[in-house]
Amino acid sequence: MNLFSFTDYPSSFFVPILYYLINILNLIIMRQPIFLNSVFIIFLLLIVNVNSYTQTKIWGVGTSPAVGVAEAEFQAAFVNATVAGNYSTTQWTALTISQDDGSVTPGNAYWVRNLTGLSQGGYATNMNPATSPSLSNGIALFDSDFMDNAGVQGAFGTGVAPSDQKGELISPRIDLTGAMDSALVINFYSYYRPYQMNELSVSISTDDGLTWAATADILALQPSPINTSTEGWVRPMFKTVTAGVANLTQCRIKFTFDGNYYYSLIDDITIEMAPSYDIAIGVPDSDGSTFFSIGDRIRIGNNFYNPLVNLDPTNLSEWFWGAKVVNYGAKDILPADSARIRLSIDFTDDVSGQLTSGVYVDTIWAGMDTLKSDDLAGVGLVDYLRNIDFISTNKDGRYDVTYWVEHNGSDGSADNDTTTMTFYITSDAGTTNSHYLSKARKASSDGKVYSQGIVFPGGSPHAAFEYGSVFYFPKGMTDTITIDSVDFRYYIANAFSGAATQTLLVNIYHFIDGSGGGNANGFVSGVELTQVGIGQATLTGLGTTVSNGTYTVETVSGFQDASVGGPMQPLVDGGFYYISVLNQPSLTGGVASFVFEDVPILGVDRLVYAMNLGMTTTTAPFAPSTLRIIDPTGTENWYAGFTGFDEVPSIGVHLSASPLITGTKTVLNIESALLNIYPNPANNFLNIDVRFDEPTDVQYIITDVSGRVVYYHSSKNISSEIHTVDIEKLPGGVYFVSADSNNGVSTKRFIKR
Repeated sequence: MNLFSFTDYPSSFFVPILYYLINILNLIIMRQPIFLNSVFIIFLLLIVNVNSYTQTKIWGVGTSPAVGVAEAEFQAAFVNATVAGNYSTTQWTALTISQDDGSVTPGNAYWVRNLTGLSQGGYATNMNPATSPSLSNGIALFDSDFMDNAGVQGAFGTGVAPSDQKGELISPRIDLTGAMDSALVINFYSYYRPYQMNELSVSISTDDGLTWAATADILALQPSPINTSTEGWVRPMFKTVTAGVANLTQCRIKFTFDGNYYYSLIDDITIEMAPSYDIAIGVPDSDGSTFFSIGDRIRIGNNFYNPLVNLDPTNLSEWFWGAKVVNYGAKDILPADSARIRLSIDFTDDVSGQLTSGVYVDTIWAGMDTLKSDDLAGVGLVDYLRNIDFISTNKDGRYDVTYWVEHNGSDGSADNDTTTMTFYITSDAGTTNSHYLSKARKASSDGKVYSQGIVFPGGSPHAAFEYGSVFYFPKGMTDTITIDSVDFRYYIANAFSGAATQTLLVNIYHFIDGSGGGNANGFVSGVELTQVGIGQATLTGLGTTVSNGTYTVETVSGFQDASVGGPMQPLVDGGFYYISVLNQPSLTGGVASFVFEDVPILGVDRLVYAMNLGMTTTTAPFAPSTLRIIDPTGTENWYAGFTGFDEVPSIGVHLSASPLITGTKTVLNIESALLNIYPNPANNFLNIDVRFDEPTDVQYIITDVSGRVVYYHSSKNISSEIHTVDIEKLPGGVYFVSADSNNGVSTKRFIKR
């Protein structure tokens, strides 16, 4: 092997080496910028020019000399056709098959050439444009949304081709001479959003489109939850399509859309010889039945934000990692090739911004597993981190995680070998980023919990729906950890017509998998939950000051013990807690049932948590999110997620010892009582003013943010009272005053200066 020939090494060989060489050169350049900047640029050029595809490109983007590039980039208009087989030899042919659920044949449902990368449908108003490299030259679009409603929401069936529709897009003739008995790959950019799709596929013909020898399912190669857009590169392999075919001068490819809403876009096609081996991290399948199939990798730590106060270095229950490993090549990768997945974690300090590379590295070996050729199921490789000492050492900040797969042989493509993720450890120093716990990201606009989209359960009307995440607390009781407040982001529909004031409940449940007669399977069900906390959010101005079509953040604090009243107790050690937002208007004087336009809708983020679902360990078995639905008849159902297991609700949790308590809501108000406290903030004395419609006994309880009782007093048979408390000796901070009577509990927050 020539030491200086990059092409003699497998492409995966370079991933970890280049990774560390770049970091080393970066450090050198920071010290010797003038001389070594040029060296670094030359080094990067060498890296960029390493050919990650060792196989031959036959037609389309990337061929040299160029063959079919204009056609592969959709630079010319399409020819419309209504009869199969009547295809142009030099242009793409858009063939309409049917519309209106197949009742109209052939109809007017055509693929079209598009220059914006956007659907014109009435329900694509928030769509991001396609990001294919040659978008400005043209892109192929099947716009089911627009063809059905002509761009107007609610105007179903008024467009040129009511749904369901079916249309095909057939390429001009393609000469694949020289590829006989060779496996082929069709590589292309795909961007689609499904609703009720029967088919989204690519096919290949070797006889000018008379027959189609093989078809690949794009929905399986690039799965997406319902109503969720997904984009990326798809690489279906056709292993035997050219077997024994001597004349390959009149080949064609075909894209087919068959379904009801929303759209599909295709661009930048390449036909190439399939590599012998192509190890890759597999794509998620939202309809998969195992945690290997429904995610591409395990998210370390289960949370995007995890506070230092909630970590136990001796407890690795939730610190596992891994990925689904597949082989898109034409030959099996055998055990002797030592397939493996690698891990490297970098740390960036929150305050200084300094990067430390490789604070943790690890490897999982596939052992005796064979990675079969073109097997989408692949092999799941999962293991626990050896330790989390790197967090104890570096503490709060950003942790960027890189996974990559490799084997000892030559690999066809490095583009599908690597995936990344990020998690944050939040501080205990009283900053705006302290003691914060969330599975979702934060919005750059306001620093609050982020929503990538919204979800609403199908089959409405509903009497209630509840959506939340499960969180783990290693030392809740030992460290007296309590929940100060919970943020959630909600959305008001464009056509919102519900009440302007509505009340949602934030519930905290202790989850014990398998308890109450439930199954110990990692899925949450009602019998496995014990409610330990409750908070209330009264939303006002819905549809007015909170405009239709907008997102808003709400914060709830002062959680009460759901069974006995008073402040919620600290969390138990090793406890799993399901924290949710409940929308059940009938509990708070609202309607008995509702549809999408009647109520606030909880936001969601999508971070591919799916592989954490159904872990069979006894220490950390849980689904990342759980949904409960009650229909108007009272029937209750529990589901692991909404439309896909990659979704998590837009919920953020602030833990005890944190000053981050904002927007406090009155919790469980006594309808016949009035509670006021003043002054607030207070220095020496606090006045508690209570008034009741009839004489009652009342207990005044003051607690700190950890839930510790710092003051207690009982008054008997009173209708009104101003009770004064000496708080001079209390440490400065945030406290809660509860007035507990036979009729319920009211809570207010105050600040001691």
